[in-house]
Amino acid sequence: NKREKMKQILIIILLVTTFLQGEDKIYLLPRDGNKAEKQIVNLFYRAHQNIKIAMYSFTNKKFLKALKSAARRGVKIQIVADYNSNRNMEHNSIVPILKGLRNIEVKYLNGVGKRKYKGLMHIKLFIIDKRVVVFGSANGTYSAYHQNYELLYLNDNWTFTRRFLPIFQELWEKGFKK
Repeated sequence: NKREKMKQILIIILLVTTFLQGEDKIYLLPRDGNKAEKQIVNLFYRAHQNIKIAMYSFTNKKFLKALKSAARRGVKIQIVADYNSNRNMEHNSIVPILKGLRNIEVKYLNGVGKRKYKGLMHIKLFIIDKRVVVFGSANGTYSAYHQNYELLYLNDNWTFTRRFLPIFQELWEKGFKK
């Protein structure tokens, strides 16, 4: 009986630690590009409440389709984008397309340079439902996932992910609408 109780306690501890730890993955692109791109697209399709994105260059058409679908389902989407790379269709950015859609808000940022060159908003970050974070060197572009050598890290532990929320909020508050 004591042995059985001990087994139950160990199983509960194992389940709790597994739940709290969550999943984390490191993708080396382009080797893992298809897998990483599919994972992010699926996260967008499965989002229930909100998606927060900070992105320098954002041209991936699969991301566009999944984000449009999420917005139609009522998912609130906030995007902070680099101003020069995303202000118009000149760089094939999907941001101007998303900007006009219901449930999607867009703000822009430059860097903080004092001269003519202002610098960049060069962060690459996705936060989905405040529980999954994806970040790394990869822009939201076809090239980043299928041609460039990039790193991408995914974690679905909410205690880890929540540390990124104030960072995104700071970018959001500093951003401007066009």
